Amino acid sequence: FVDGLGLGGNTKAALLRVGLREMSTFCKMFFENVQDDTFTQSCCMADLITTCYGGRNRKCAEAFARESANISVVNAEKDSKERWERIEKDLLNGQKLQGTLTAQEVYALLEARNIRH
Repeated sequence: FVDGLGLGGNTKAALLRVGLREMSTFCKMFFENVQDDTFTQSCCMADLITTCYGGRNRKCAEAFARESANISVVNAEKDSKERWERIEKDLLNGQKLQGTLTAQEVYALLEARNIRH
């Protein structure tokens, strides 16, 4: 969404930091032996950077945000699922988005524990 809204590198970097912190907090809720350095090793950090700067979820989120800027709030909510499906089909050549499904699953886990921000 950052790219689609034209918010720039500093905003993206700030969101990467917040996202990494939230991932750490989330993992510690469900796995008691998680070490802090797990999140700064290349297996986590490199994947996070790659995903945020070039992954398929980023590519589709950029397209979604650009389109959303031209749609009223009422229509945006009504047709968002159809837009995600169309964007996925148009941009990913048969690959599937993972971020939207993962977000739904994470939300369900947090809701089941009555955790909200």
